[in-house]
Amino acid sequence: MTCLSKISLFKFSITCLTFVGFLLLPCQVQAQRALEIKSKDDLSHKSGKLGAYRALVIGINDYQDKKIPALKTAVNDAREFASLLQTRYGFKVTLLLDRQATKQAIMDKMRDLAVNTSPDESVLIYYAGHGDVDRVLNDGWWVPADATGGNPVTYLDNNYVQRVMRGMKARHVLLVSDSCYSGTLFGEGRSLPTVIDDRYYLNLYNEKSRWGMTSGNKTPVSDSGSEGHSIFAYQLIKALTKNDKPYITTQELYSQIAPIIANNSEQQPLCSPVRGTGDQGGGFVFVASRTSSVSDAPSYLKKSVPRPESDELVRQKDALEREKQELDRDRQEIEKMEAMQAERKKLEAERSELANKKKQLAVRDQKGQTVLINKQSPYFQKLTLSSNQQYEGDVINGKPHGQGIWTNANNGERYEGEFRDGKRTGQGTFTFPNGDKYVGTFVDNKYNGQGILTLPGGGRYEGEFRDNKYNGQGTFTFPDGRILNGRWENNVFKP
Repeated sequence: MTCLSKISLFKFSITCLTFVGFLLLPCQVQAQRALEIKSKDDLSHKSGKLGAYRALVIGINDYQDKKIPALKTAVNDAREFASLLQTRYGFKVTLLLDRQATKQAIMDKMRDLAVNTSPDESVLIYYAGHGDVDRVLNDGWWVPADATGGNPVTYLDNNYVQRVMRGMKARHVLLVSDSCYSGTLFGEGRSLPTVIDDRYYLNLYNEKSRWGMTSGNKTPVSDSGSEGHSIFAYQLIKALTKNDKPYITTQELYSQIAPIIANNSEQQPLCSPVRGTGDQGGGFVFVASRTSSVSDAPSYLKKSVPRPESDELVRQKDALEREKQELDRDRQEIEKMEAMQAERKKLEAERSELANKKKQLAVRDQKGQTVLINKQSPYFQKLTLSSNQQYEGDVINGKPHGQGIWTNANNGERYEGEFRDGKRTGQGTFTFPNGDKYVGTFVDNKYNGQGILTLPGGGRYEGEFRDNKYNGQGTFTFPDGRILNGRWENNVFKP
C-alpha cells in the first residue's frame, strides 16, 4: 500500500510539471521572437521598441606581408563610416584597423556577433581592404592584415561570412564590402516599389533580411576616389550624411550612389540579398538618431555644400588614372619591341658571322682538297709561330682560331683546316713529309673521331681514331687488296 502511494504521488508530480511547462511554452517562444514594430513612431531609437544597431567596421591599408601592396583609403573610409554610424544613426561600433584586423580577430568578432545578438537587433558588417577570387570554385576571399600573399589558406573565405550571417539571431544583417571580387556573395536582387511610404519601411523592418552591398562585381575595384576615400565609400558616406529623412533603406542608398559610381569609374556596385543566409524579404533600415546638420558632415562635405564639381573631379581623376595605365601598357609594349629588335640584330650578326665562316671553310671531301681562306675576313692574319712554323688564317686573341693553314718549313709538314685556341681542332687535312695524309676530325692537335689515313705504300685506314691511333670501328685496306674490317684498339685489330 505504501509503495502504491509513492508511485501515485510520483505520477501526479510529473503530470503537474508537464502542465506547468505547457503553460510556460508560449512565454518562452515569445521571448525568442522579435518585437513587431506597428507604427512609424515605434520606428525610432527614442521609442525604446527598436532593437539595438551594432556594427563591425574593418579597414586595412597596411599588410604584414610586403608582397601585398598597401592601400591608400581603406582605413580612412572605415574611420569616417564608423563615426557616421555612431553619431548619426545610433550604432554601437567595433572598429578593427590595419594590423588589428587579423584573420583570427575578424572571425572572433563575427562569431561574437553571431552568438550574442538578439532577434530584434540589426547588424552591419563593413569591410574595406584587398579581396581575391577563386576562379575554379567561383568563390571569393577577404585578405586580412596577417595574410600571406598568394596563399588562400590565410585568407578569409566568403563562405565563412555567409555562415556567420546565416547563424545570427539578429533581425537584419547588412554586409557592405568595398573590395575586389565581392560580387561572388550575391543572390537575386529586388527592385524598389513605385510608392515608398511609412508602411514600406515598417514592412521591411519587420521581416528578416540578409542583404549585401558591394563596390563592384567579380572584378577589381579602384582604391582611389575623392578626399582620401575610395569612390564607393565617398558616395556612400555622402549619401548617408546628406540624408534628411528619419530613415533610409539600403536599396534607396544604392539607387542614389550606383549610377554616379558607374558613370565615373570602371566598376559597377551591387546590392541584393546574400545567397544562402536566410533572407525573408525584409530590408536593412538606417534609422537616424537625430536630424542631419552641417556640423555632422565630414570636413570635405562641410566646405563643399553644395559641391557640384566634386563628381566632375572624380571623373577627371579616374580618366587620368586610366591614361596612366594606358601609358604604362604602351611603355611596356615599346620595351618589348625594343628587346625584340635587339635580339633580331644579334641574330643577324650571328648569321653574318656564320656566312663568313662558310666562305672560309675548305671546299673539300674525304680526299682532302685545299682549304679556301677568306683574306677579306677581319680576323685574317699571318703569324710566325717559330723560326720554322708559319700560319695564315683567322686569328683571335693572338692565336689561330677559325680556318687556316699551318706549315713547318723544317720538315715539310702541312695542316689545312680548323683551329681552336691555337690548336688543331675540327675538320682538317694533315700531310706528312713521307707522304702520309690524314683527312678527318682533330681534337687538341690529335686525330680524334672519324677520319681517313692514307699511307705512302698504298695502305689505307678509314674509321674511328682516338689519340692518333685506330680505336673503334674501322677498315684497313692493304696494298694487295686484303681487308680487315672490325674493331680496333690502339692500332691492334680485335677480331
